[in-house]
Amino acid sequence: MKEAVYNLPQEFLKKLQNLYPGQYPSIAHTFLQKKHPAFRVNYAKTDLVGLRRLIIEQHVRCRELTFPKGAFVLLMPLRDFQTKAIYTNGFVYVQNVSSMLPALALEPQNTDTILDLCAAPGAKTTQMYSLAPQAKLVACEKNRPRYYKLLANLKQQGAETAQVELIDSIWVRKKFPEYFTKILADVPCSAEGRFLVSDPKSFRYWKQQKVKEMEHKQKKLMHSAFYALQEGGTLVYSTCTFSPEENEEVVDWMLNKFKDQLQMQPLSLPFANAVPAFAKWGEKKYSQSVTLARRIIPNDTMEGFFIAKLKKIAA
Repeated sequence: MKEAVYNLPQEFLKKLQNLYPGQYPSIAHTFLQKKHPAFRVNYAKTDLVGLRRLIIEQHVRCRELTFPKGAFVLLMPLRDFQTKAIYTNGFVYVQNVSSMLPALALEPQNTDTILDLCAAPGAKTTQMYSLAPQAKLVACEKNRPRYYKLLANLKQQGAETAQVELIDSIWVRKKFPEYFTKILADVPCSAEGRFLVSDPKSFRYWKQQKVKEMEHKQKKLMHSAFYALQEGGTLVYSTCTFSPEENEEVVDWMLNKFKDQLQMQPLSLPFANAVPAFAKWGEKKYSQSVTLARRIIPNDTMEGFFIAKLKKIAA
């Protein structure tokens, strides 16, 4: 393994080795270089046939994926792609492939009332709008600069009918009690899946204490999301991190706190690097159904990710 990897926090590397003893060298190697950029079609402005035509006309070098449908891996410099009209006019959205999966897991429909719990900068909000433009879509963001970035992205993507709230999402349970049929909780996390050795600011903040702080915040957000969700509704929880404290632990906590009111749902992800969530970590054993969640093992195009899908049932 290349020596540069050891610039990452030693405590993190030790933890990663304990999490993935067999895959540790290959996973650690993914931190050495940026992921290949990817983009997806914006159905609010074009269809897939039209986008393929524009790709040819504008000489965009890319590779179309079989899944997710409408997703492409870029084979040219991102800065050059960003000068192309299909980008500047909002026909596409640049987004890591892993990041596209939570909104697909939620399966937004035009008849839904949907909440994007932690929306900025808007990748998943615009994706859900693209998939279900007639849905009632509410996006929440508490940070004012990020809120304005969200508004700008919604405008560029033609998703201006989405309702945007400048609010801390721990209060959605008060503002929208049992209001939503579907909620996407792509929560703030320690972002271990985005570490890049050549970019120290991507990992300089990391400490185990940071992981615990994020876990506390995530549980507060999920608690609020539960009360904003209708009976029969779907809640998708996701992070871009490896730590079980922020992943399996949070889902297990929800299942125990709202016993008999939440049920894990299976996820079908056709990737060899999509693996079941852990049944235990250290001395902690999780509810067996937690393994229905999926971990995305990072590679050259996909960030490390975690996705869980839950359904709210009658008490």
